[in-house]
Amino acid sequence: RMQRKTHFDNVPLKPQRVYEEMNTAFGKDTVYVTTIGLSQIAGAQFLRVYKPRHWINCGQAGPPGWTLPAALGVRAARPDAQIVALSGDYDFQFLIEELAVGAQHKLPYLHVVVNNSYLGLIRQSQRGFNMDFEVSLSFDNINTEEEEGAYGVDHVAVAEGLGCKAVRVKSPNEFQDAFARAQALMKEHQVPVVIEFILERVTNIAMGTEIDKINEFEEIL
Repeated sequence: RMQRKTHFDNVPLKPQRVYEEMNTAFGKDTVYVTTIGLSQIAGAQFLRVYKPRHWINCGQAGPPGWTLPAALGVRAARPDAQIVALSGDYDFQFLIEELAVGAQHKLPYLHVVVNNSYLGLIRQSQRGFNMDFEVSLSFDNINTEEEEGAYGVDHVAVAEGLGCKAVRVKSPNEFQDAFARAQALMKEHQVPVVIEFILERVTNIAMGTEIDKINEFEEIL
């Protein structure tokens, strides 16, 4: 009864709902790989990890981009494991070109990208000091007619251009089909498959002892 709310039907998506659906879609043997950011912090709080060495993390060193090559390494080391990587868009873009390595060497895994184009961890920390300085991750992508063109990089197009497959999710009623499609694409093509979730721009995520100071559901103006 004391668990935090995760079942939101918002569009754009709230990240808590993504982690809820991941818990449903992926079993107890899933190996998660993740690095840094609000995506990693929220994932550590909401995702269910049942076994040792099934939460592969950079040890809080904070290297953006680590997730993708690390997931390829885990796949190479554990060819029979179900591997799910988790990145925000900032982490993912740092070494997105390494998807081509996964395609070249047939290293299939699922890469969940929670995309708010906002640099959320840095900007959430800044707000405690009455600051909100922006590194522009979003831009008006005039080369796409999709409404998420305002989020900037088309990760689906880039992933496919690098020899991989990708699925974009924009609303809660797409979750079940998206996970099933991604699993089928990974099995058929034996390459990394990106599942991109289009998130709301700003979501607060509580951090450890700071939980009382952060309201995850406040309206940011």
